[in-house]
Amino acid sequence: MGITALKTWRLIIPGILILLLLLFAIQESFSGLTKTFTNFQPKDTIYTILVLAFGGLYYILKIRNILWNPYLNRVKNNIKDTLLSPFKQQLDKKQEDYLRDGRKLMIIFYHFIDNDNSLLEKAKRVRFNGLIWTSTIDLTIIAAFGSLLFWAKFIIEKNSYNLWGALICLALALVSFGLIQLTTKHHISLSNEQLEIICQSYKQQLKDKLYELL
Repeated sequence: MGITALKTWRLIIPGILILLLLLFAIQESFSGLTKTFTNFQPKDTIYTILVLAFGGLYYILKIRNILWNPYLNRVKNNIKDTLLSPFKQQLDKKQEDYLRDGRKLMIIFYHFIDNDNSLLEKAKRVRFNGLIWTSTIDLTIIAAFGSLLFWAKFIIEKNSYNLWGALICLALALVSFGLIQLTTKHHISLSNEQLEIICQSYKQQLKDKLYELL
């Protein structure tokens, strides 16, 4: 998967999830929901506009980052730890802290990825897992919000549709939250495959780049 495709899907998927949630939430019964989805025409221009609008708003407000950042930092910290590990004895704490700060080490990491064909091939697998990863995060956030929305509706109008809506959304949020843990571990595992090649095949170049920064 290319970077452009990854970014596009990361915009579209939350837009689709938000649209489906709203179509689910505006109904008052399962029969009405069935009728809505029976008549649903995904190619209609209005749905395309809504998906892009919802996805764009979700992106602009950085809602995904609320849940994603801690997991993303785990991946980044693993990359930084591994890139520095061959030179631990040669760096003092001040130098190590300087290298860890900001995106310095990530830029070095992506430099090697972009200039090695075998690493580029592995990067496609990393991006695909990254899409699954962020999609589970999007589903967790949107389903959790949906559960709160249905609980609010249930307080106002106590019927089985609102209760089941709340429970279904809660179950989706919990399942997808569990999947976040699995996809994060897999993302670290995939990046470790890339890091192993960098640390073994490009150790001298890696050392040179680190000391250029110092």
